[in-house]
Amino acid sequence: MKRNLPSITPILYTSKMLANGEHPIMLRVCYNGKRTYKSIGISCKPSEWSKDKNKVKGSRASSLNTIITREMTKANDYVLSLEGKDDYTAATIVKHLSKSAPTQITLYSLFEERIRFFKEEKQSHNNAVGYRTLLNRIKKYTDNTDLELFEITPYWLSEFEEYLRCHYSDNSIRKFFDGFKAIFNYAKRQGYIKDSPFDNFTFSKKLNTQTRKRALTIDEITKLMRYYYQRYGALGIEDKEVYNEHSEKQYWVNQKFKMRGENKLTPINAEQFSLALYLTSYLFQGLALVDIANLKVKDLHLVELTDSEKYQRDSALYGVDYADEHKRTILYFDISTYRTKTHHHTRIVVEAANLMPYLNPFGSYFDDYDQLDDYDMERYLFPIFDHQNDSAEVKFCRMTYMNYLVNVNLKRIAKRLGMPPITFYSARHSYASQLYHANVPIGLIAQNMGRNPNEIQTYLKEFDTQNIVEANNKSLIVGQPLFKELANKEEEKRQDEIREALKAKGDNEGLERYEAYLKWREEH
Repeated sequence: MKRNLPSITPILYTSKMLANGEHPIMLRVCYNGKRTYKSIGISCKPSEWSKDKNKVKGSRASSLNTIITREMTKANDYVLSLEGKDDYTAATIVKHLSKSAPTQITLYSLFEERIRFFKEEKQSHNNAVGYRTLLNRIKKYTDNTDLELFEITPYWLSEFEEYLRCHYSDNSIRKFFDGFKAIFNYAKRQGYIKDSPFDNFTFSKKLNTQTRKRALTIDEITKLMRYYYQRYGALGIEDKEVYNEHSEKQYWVNQKFKMRGENKLTPINAEQFSLALYLTSYLFQGLALVDIANLKVKDLHLVELTDSEKYQRDSALYGVDYADEHKRTILYFDISTYRTKTHHHTRIVVEAANLMPYLNPFGSYFDDYDQLDDYDMERYLFPIFDHQNDSAEVKFCRMTYMNYLVNVNLKRIAKRLGMPPITFYSARHSYASQLYHANVPIGLIAQNMGRNPNEIQTYLKEFDTQNIVEANNKSLIVGQPLFKELANKEEEKRQDEIREALKAKGDNEGLERYEAYLKWREEH
């Protein structure tokens, strides 16, 4: 006897309501008294559904009914292929139809797919951790209830945004939504979904993601350098008579960051290590911590450059021949590297004498640089990574610990010196700010920092009062270069006349007081 084929009907599945108040549209498969449902990734409101025609009505009818017709055609074609067979059920039909169905990848499984890709294939643990963090936030929001991709609508995203605003800063929300959008862009490229919910999503109000200015003044940078020199000296050896080390807790060990047993990177003082890295970043043109960690001994090249300022001065005063005979050269480190974040090339040139106090505690590689063997050349400049065990996962764990360690100790140092709290990233902002206020062209600042010129503004500290005063003075006659030059000459002439008058009177005491006054005025 010929068996009846299964029947398939589109229905509005009112047993389930989505977050936007709509119900999913599904295909109902009936066979031998059994019913099974297959989602087709669309939904509508009860008022938009025609029970008589099993179709959508209203303004969205055309687009949604096209999807229904397409899915029905695929399903019916498969059912017709089953004629003459008897080894199937309603459930197996739906299972077959769902093999290539985009909606079978749920939101959680989509995240897991991308996390696995970045962790295992790309070895990009930062991205993997970022997506894992976002997934955990979503799980908390949905009470660990997985969702189908079509359930993530602009309305759902707006509700999720409001939830995040109650718990996170605007910068964190921006970061979460950037990752979320990237996930759905991937799903769209893979054909899991036809349209991304982010195509029609806008934030309820503009996010304030302006970076807080964290640049230190030149006085604060100098204060940190003086503290380092006073405590550790040019060789990086701590003076225990100046600071009682035993009275301080050194932040090396923290239970949270015992990554694979690697919790102490070097035997030297933890605060010294942190401050040495910070000041190195400043001298290395604001190089990020991860880029400093990746530098190896072989990346530093010693070069001798002529002291051009002395050469020009000697040429002007004594002639070119004298300047050539008395030419002085200065030793520099020339470093060529690529930034991890942007992959932009960065060239760093730093005077060796300025840098050595921060390198000395970690090995005297440069006393006999030409004699270093291949093993030493492959060593990392700072003992953050181990060149014999530097897999992507190990390096990620080390950097996680390092970021924590450095920032904890920098805050302790700043507190001791009576400064506002500082983080490692402020070294980058500080370098950019100092160059900007010294009228270094934006293009050169960007080149030195491995950034595009239009991106560099984020690092620049706002002008202080003195900058504003100097700028405003340039709008007046007294602020013009020629006026100032002539005024200075007249001032020097007047000072010489006063000196001569005091000498003529034999008033040596008055002359001393006048010289002291001029010195005080120059200093202040």
